[in-house]
Amino acid sequence: MNRTRSKLYLIPTPVYRQKDNQTLPEYTLSVARSLSVFVVEKVQPALSFLQWIDHPMKDFELTLRVLNKKTPDHEVAGFLKLFEQGDVGLMSDAGAPAVADPGSKLVKLAHERGIEVIPLTGPSSILLALMGSGLEGQRFSFDGYLPLDDKKRVQRIQDLEKRSLTETMTQIIMETPHRNHMLFELLLSTLEPETHLCVACNLTAPDGWIRTSRVYEWQQQPQPDLQQKPALYLIFKSS
Repeated sequence: MNRTRSKLYLIPTPVYRQKDNQTLPEYTLSVARSLSVFVVEKVQPALSFLQWIDHPMKDFELTLRVLNKKTPDHEVAGFLKLFEQGDVGLMSDAGAPAVADPGSKLVKLAHERGIEVIPLTGPSSILLALMGSGLEGQRFSFDGYLPLDDKKRVQRIQDLEKRSLTETMTQIIMETPHRNHMLFELLLSTLEPETHLCVACNLTAPDGWIRTSRVYEWQQQPQPDLQQKPALYLIFKSS
């Protein structure tokens, strides 16, 4: 296996960006500013992030290649040529690259080709939600998005609840922001009343919040404002 000296840096990008950065350490920022070649999920959010961190290069001086869920494998393989130019940064639209993100294809390929992979420190909404939930933190599973089909979604929720009980494990799921209310209502109508449900909404933003209650307690309260806000849902059922 031939090992190239060029590296693949995995760069977290905050969902919410305050004027005074409170989420990314200086080392992560310095590495991102030093790179000129990036693989990104979308060009405009990537350029916006680079402007936010005061990247020293102009937009037209940067090399950006798009890797999204529609990118075919042969095109991903073509990104290996980018490493001939030097180190490469991988970014998603928001959050940690390669976690519930198509960037994992490039990370896997980098390992196969002997390219050093360096994940950089930054906020992870998954871990922040787990930390703040008060639920089982020793055993947990991130299950990503639920199926779109209504019957399959209900079945998946029931399966996750059962697994939580049998394996003493917190189950973590997410949803597209514009469908948050529908998922929240489905969770309340599907989960058992005594099951714990944590909602972590817009974490790291000024209006971010996290709350854990039993399902029957959620049902007795007004529905929280979740629309168009990134959110995670944590399920834990105990005997």
